[in-house]
Amino acid sequence: MPKCKVCGNTYSFGSSEVPPSAPTANGPVSGMIAQFNNQNDVVSVSSLGASKASITKAVDDPKQFFDTCIHCGSQDIDWNNSEE
Repeated sequence: MPKCKVCGNTYSFGSSEVPPSAPTANGPVSGMIAQFNNQNDVVSVSSLGASKASITKAVDDPKQFFDTCIHCGSQDIDWNNSEE
C-alpha cells in the first residue's frame, strides 16, 4: 500500500495532476482523492473537477496518479511495500 514517508499515512492520497477546484487555505490539496485498503486497492475516490476518464485511469494505475499525502501534503510517497 502507499505510505507517506513524512507522516506515515497509508489511507488517503491525492493526485497532483488534478488541482483543487477552488483552492483555499483549508481546502483539499487535490481535486481527486483516493482511499486505499491494506491490499493496496482503491476503495473509494472523491472527485471535484476530475473527468470520469481520469478517475478510471487513476483507479487502474494508482501509482501514476496518487502522489500527494492528504494529511501532510508531502509528495514523498513510498509504493515499494505494495503488492504487485
